Amino acid sequence: MDRGKGEPKDVGVSSSGEKNEKVISGDMNIEMNLDAIKDIRKQYKKIKRYMRSSIYTVAMLDGREQIVSRLLKDQEDNPT
Repeated sequence: MDRGKGEPKDVGVSSSGEKNEKVISGDMNIEMNLDAIKDIRKQYKKIKRYMRSSIYTVAMLDGREQIVSRLLKDQEDNPT
């Protein structure tokens, strides 16, 4: 999404208290739950921090690493 083209943006709070962002771009009408995106981003940062740690390196050398390996295997099995 290129925000530089003046695409309309509507941010509101749903009745359940979750923030939703509605982006209208040409023929597309997308609603995103901003709270869910925040949770996904937090998980991503934790995994990236784990991948930079020495614990991850030792686990890779021992062959015991499963967290990142499983995510990569799932991505290979279900490409989008």
